[in-house]
Amino acid sequence: MKSMKRLTWFAVGLLFLGWQPAVAETCQSGNPGSLAYIRRDGNRCEGLLDHHNVSGRFDLIGFYTSTLTQEYPNTMTIQVPGTGNLNPRVEVQSFFRNYRLDQLELRSRGGIAKFDLDTQILRKASVPVGALRALAYTVPDSSKTYFPVILEKPAAQYQFVLYSPQRQEFPTLEIRRNGQVVRSDSRRIPTQGQFHFTWEYGNAPAGTYELHVVNGEGRRRVFRFRHNPNWF
Repeated sequence: MKSMKRLTWFAVGLLFLGWQPAVAETCQSGNPGSLAYIRRDGNRCEGLLDHHNVSGRFDLIGFYTSTLTQEYPNTMTIQVPGTGNLNPRVEVQSFFRNYRLDQLELRSRGGIAKFDLDTQILRKASVPVGALRALAYTVPDSSKTYFPVILEKPAAQYQFVLYSPQRQEFPTLEIRRNGQVVRSDSRRIPTQGQFHFTWEYGNAPAGTYELHVVNGEGRRRVFRFRHNPNWF
């Protein structure tokens, strides 16, 4: 009985600290003519969810580059450069209509993971181009390493999209390389939901960078990512 109580209080403590168990979306076969989130063409899970599972703490939900602004091509090329022999996990989503695309069967060539997406579901669901978020990462050790997702064609800047479940300030938004700050910004007006942080990388050298995010309570999160100008 005592062990059960200790376990219960341990679980409550984890939830209080903002930890939530990862919940995988159920992806099953279904009617391909529907907009539901199902396995499609044997190579991806795509469609509209009943709701989005979101973390109890602020998190990175997008790291991508794209020149798309108005409408989707019939086939949109999704690329993730720099992952080598590692197969990245790719997540494309929109909180608008709870669209989600994941569990892609990528093909790799020359260190670039690639997928050609038929955009029929995106167009039928009327998901705006500007509402789409893309994220890719590998887990070579105990933490994630993020790689930029190229949607169709790359732009001259990266889009970082963060999600905050509560209204809060973000006095520190920094990109660092080898401990040196190369880009700095802040959000002094309390923000809830999604917000963007961009970086025009220019001639920034290839290597591992870190996105440092500190909220108004002093809690820091660090997102490690790779960049190489030769990818573009």
